[in-house]
Amino acid sequence: MVSDDNSDKHVIRIRLNGMEDDPEQTVASFMKNEFEPSLLNELALKGLQEINKVTFTKIQENFVCQKTGKISVGEDSWLIETDGSALAKVLAIPKVDATKTISNSNMEVLAVLGVEAARHSLINEMRFVLSAYGIYVNYRHISTLVDVMSLRGKLTSITRSGINRVDSGVLRKCTFEETVEIILEGSVFGELDPLGGISENVILGQLGNFGSGCFGITLDPNVIESNAR
Repeated sequence: MVSDDNSDKHVIRIRLNGMEDDPEQTVASFMKNEFEPSLLNELALKGLQEINKVTFTKIQENFVCQKTGKISVGEDSWLIETDGSALAKVLAIPKVDATKTISNSNMEVLAVLGVEAARHSLINEMRFVLSAYGIYVNYRHISTLVDVMSLRGKLTSITRSGINRVDSGVLRKCTFEETVEIILEGSVFGELDPLGGISENVILGQLGNFGSGCFGITLDPNVIESNAR
């Protein structure tokens, strides 16, 4: 029961149900043993519940003047790294630069900012992990892999139940995993393979309709005769 909002003194009266059945448990013991730990451990007075810990790093950005070429010292700013992620809530905090705020949770970036932002975040995370071990992979290879993962408008895993469930031909899908099962399923349902990709044309040993195989060259004998004269 709460006192009226217009009262000079605000009072909250709390009644604990079921305490009459236990004569050994008093209000004081209940408040100390059960209510106090719950209040101290679960009640968030300030901050975000998803973030457990933060670390601060002071950085100073320098700017180069385009006219004079001189380096000018900018204002000090703070780089905050968090243990936990709450991207949508952090972006709503005043004085947080939304253009420099990133999250290593790709699924959270997908839910908050969309598939294009999730694609870019996935590329950055993959390059960061590879660079930590001194491994260099060309950007085009990573970009091609991530394009396949984000083709459907959501992030798809590189597994037999992920990218191998795309709407493509039987021969292309059987080159990844579950070769016999996919060919058997395609034969049962009479699926037609348009042979529009690289893998299926390599299997058949023919030139595919891509790259230099997209066009042909015709020779006009009349032009050759006229030039020869």
